[in-house]
Amino acid sequence: PQEPPPAAVSLTIIDQIKTNLSEKEDLSLQKTMGSGNDDVKTRSIRGVNVYGAYKSNTMTPWKNSRNEGREGDAVDKSKAKHWIDMPNDYRDKGTPDEWIPRDGRMVRLTGRHPFNCETPVAEMLKEGFFTPPNLHIIRNHGAVPKLSWETHKISIGGPLVGNPFSLGMDQLSKDFPQTEFPVTISCCGNRRKEMNMIKQTIGFNWGIGAVATCIYRGVLLRDLLIHAGLDPLDTAGRYVEFIGTEDLPNKANDVGPFSDEPWGEKCKYGTSIPLDKAMSLADEVMIAFQCNGDRLHPDRGYPCRLIIPGYIGGRMIKWLAKINVIPHETHNHYHYWDNKYLPPQITAERAAREGWWYKQEYIINELSLNSVITYPNHGETLPVHEYIDSTLTLRGYAHSGGGRPVTRVEISTTKGEWWDLAEIHRTEKPNPYGKVWCWVQWTYELDCATLTDEIWVRAWDTSNSPQPENPVWTLMGQSANHVFRIKVQVGKTTEANGKNAYKFEHPTQPGQQTGGWATKTGGKFKSAGYGPIDFDEEQ
Repeated sequence: PQEPPPAAVSLTIIDQIKTNLSEKEDLSLQKTMGSGNDDVKTRSIRGVNVYGAYKSNTMTPWKNSRNEGREGDAVDKSKAKHWIDMPNDYRDKGTPDEWIPRDGRMVRLTGRHPFNCETPVAEMLKEGFFTPPNLHIIRNHGAVPKLSWETHKISIGGPLVGNPFSLGMDQLSKDFPQTEFPVTISCCGNRRKEMNMIKQTIGFNWGIGAVATCIYRGVLLRDLLIHAGLDPLDTAGRYVEFIGTEDLPNKANDVGPFSDEPWGEKCKYGTSIPLDKAMSLADEVMIAFQCNGDRLHPDRGYPCRLIIPGYIGGRMIKWLAKINVIPHETHNHYHYWDNKYLPPQITAERAAREGWWYKQEYIINELSLNSVITYPNHGETLPVHEYIDSTLTLRGYAHSGGGRPVTRVEISTTKGEWWDLAEIHRTEKPNPYGKVWCWVQWTYELDCATLTDEIWVRAWDTSNSPQPENPVWTLMGQSANHVFRIKVQVGKTTEANGKNAYKFEHPTQPGQQTGGWATKTGGKFKSAGYGPIDFDEEQ
């Protein structure tokens, strides 16, 4: 069938961004940022001066199943040096986001709108430790706001602020000391499809690609709060609230439990953290305006976003508009009705009826310890006669949260009876307080003569605790961090020209992609934290 024509790119916001990138400002900003010789004052700069050149945008347009693009599409770096130069993806035509150029390789998870996507595993393998911004995970709850660098303001206020003020983006980027360092951002729904294969959660099907690592540059939140008159030593019983720009549906369909701040039909996306954390030099909470040396992409928070290293992506508010210091946790709707790790017995109806959304002991803030195998990828086949007397290099990633380093990654081919150490490749340099904010890459040389029908991986961090062996199902399907398993079959395959080959099968594939051992009735987990599963039980 004939594919629709490309949508127009020349909408106001794109032109504004192009104008912002003036002749004095290189598109990559590598000439002026991260070199250690900036005109602006700096704090801890752990960017290109530590890690080398930024991993730049490598935009690739969407192609159909026949690997065909559309006439006029940029198909190589020489024709699309920056995401601004990309044609719009026709799949977004008719949505509120049709003005945004997007990388065609990203795996779309929620249809046309809102836009949620993850990095293909094959691209993860190519890129390694750092992720190009155009391949970074995107989690949007609604339409992307059309904001301008020249007009966007951030207000710093609240009842506990003695010197409230607002500032524009030029003030933010020029009037305060800058900091720059790498951060892994992951949705806590990463691996949720494995949960959905046990029993349907209320979330969509993230695979293992809802995670990425980039270098962010911005201003420490601490410096803004001190400028507003806050004492970094007087933090007890105080919180910092962050509010975004977009208007989103009220998921509770009521005014909420806070009579002084009733919820309307639409709510802003927001969260809060203790003031003590916000003031911590060790925790490096940042208001970011650059990613890998470039202005933020609209999908990823342009012109500024909150970065809380070691936290889940859902707490890092994009399109940040308000920062308030208040005497209690925020009353924001999404702080309560999103990112909760409820007990496995709690259904959606029970959660609403019994007030479980307001039990803050179940809130998810820090990332969970996790690890996966990225190579061999799902469906990979390797001829037995070529590998039986050699080794196979397994690859993957692992991360923890809260600044805790991953201390070991282990591989088992005996279904957990015996484990061997993988080699961890450490790229990130810890901050001055010994904390790390990024994943690690790992490899393991597997003797194919000892290969069995399953390969397991698990990680440990400085808490000296490993990932759990079995999954614990939860209503939102978040923080899925059980031992990651791939299954191995040996048989004749067309990929090996009819000869015997090892064939590797991951538990699931992201979104609506098919395949995976956990999608089959015989491969499903028998327990998910609350006894045997009755798949016909009423929710």
